[in-house]
Amino acid sequence: MKHLICFLALSSLLYSCTKSEDPINEPPKTNPDKENYLVAEVDNEGKIIVRHSPKDYVLNVDKGQHTLSVRIPDNYYSSASSLSGTELKATLKTIITTGAKQLQYTSSTSSDVWDMCEAGDENPSNSNEVWLIYTEKSMAKTYHSSGSDGWNREHVWAKSHGDLGTSPGPGTDGHHLRASDAQENGKRGNLDFDDVNGPRTKNSTYYEPPLSAKGDVARSIFYMALRYGYMVDNGSGSGARHGKLETLLKWNELDPVDPYEIRRNNVIFQFQNNRNPFIDHPELVKYIYGYKQDNEWIE
Repeated sequence: MKHLICFLALSSLLYSCTKSEDPINEPPKTNPDKENYLVAEVDNEGKIIVRHSPKDYVLNVDKGQHTLSVRIPDNYYSSASSLSGTELKATLKTIITTGAKQLQYTSSTSSDVWDMCEAGDENPSNSNEVWLIYTEKSMAKTYHSSGSDGWNREHVWAKSHGDLGTSPGPGTDGHHLRASDAQENGKRGNLDFDDVNGPRTKNSTYYEPPLSAKGDVARSIFYMALRYGYMVDNGSGSGARHGKLETLLKWNELDPVDPYEIRRNNVIFQFQNNRNPFIDHPELVKYIYGYKQDNEWIE
């Protein structure tokens, strides 16, 4: 009997050792990039609660302290998990391209870009207003631009950087179209982005938005480059490219994803049936454009 007990104990030990070395039984991989992320506050339907404007949010978080997205469809990014390099980039592009809808820039018979911006950029404090990306103030939704007054639809990826126009496609993509004060939109023009001399300043090459818009701008630029095969680099000028890459990488962390931006991503998804992966998973910026391009991304 004693020999039987010893044999069973030894068998159990051998099984235990074999089990721990079996890849099938290894614990699931986790994403170490999320360790500093904040858990979103949601209502009883699981919708994100937006209590503040981007201007207020960015003053109360640390660098890289992104908020975790909510209401990402099940398995939306699963095919990209555990990939790296060009394969990861290509798979993400397929995810955000397949089934995506294209809206009209202006339409009197169906939803258009005006409707999308009014819904996406709604002021958290007043549902009758939009929050303006560069000037950090609100304005009535109905005050559409007429000349230099009112608000208009800012192409964060400037139209001249690839001749986007306003035909359905990149020129009407809600993931880079933002409600903007018309005068400030004109001031930014088609300039690239970089640190210049403080919020809303520019030189002959670059424009600097306020801190609360820097991360939003970066993630919009990265989305457009991924979605349409454009380039993001450290240069400047025309063509289907935008800059400044090293600054945009920094801005992605300085102005982390906040509840306002998450809500907006969910709204745009409702309109055009695709998402900005750099809002849902801000760490992807490092894997597609930054120092982790050779690393495996885990969702």
